Amino acid sequence: MRTGSCPLCNHGEVVEGTPGEFGHYGTEVAAAFTYEPRWLMGGRNPEHAYGQLVYYMCRSCGYVQWFVQDPADVPIDAKYGTRLVTRKQDPPYR
Repeated sequence: MRTGSCPLCNHGEVVEGTPGEFGHYGTEVAAAFTYEPRWLMGGRNPEHAYGQLVYYMCRSCGYVQWFVQDPADVPIDAKYGTRLVTRKQDPPYR
């Protein structure tokens, strides 16, 4: 999708977009994978985001894929609501 081709229907037009999240009084911030925890109030601070989201939509069939920009910068910790899940090693072939 990021190269302009749909993996489902092979159409050659893809639209890139950046989703936003809306808070009180219509304020908007870019949607992200996680946010910095707040130290005075509970929850997370939408002004300090990690892994801004971007999505791609096929103009023909409507298929959408989401991606994180700079995935290596996303922190892994319970305070961010993230955890690392790794693939288990396959047993040796015998």
